Amino acid sequence: MRRTATVLSTGCAVDIRVLGTEQLIRYANILLDYADESHQDFDELLIEKNRYGAIWLHFAVRPFSNRRKVAFIQA
Repeated sequence: MRRTATVLSTGCAVDIRVLGTEQLIRYANILLDYADESHQDFDELLIEKNRYGAIWLHFAVRPFSNRRKVAFIQA
């Protein structure tokens, strides 16, 4: 599994390639729980499945109030 993380001055973001829907749900649950416990609103929760069948979970938090975006993307 390849993980890429980027730390921004306004928050954090991570892109995680998952092996299937069950693993995706587990990672999303962990990340949402962390955002709740640390009192950081999530900014983006994106789920992407590319034309090769790879599934990616993108999650970003921002410490200040910001938009919330949830999307399912099929490329």
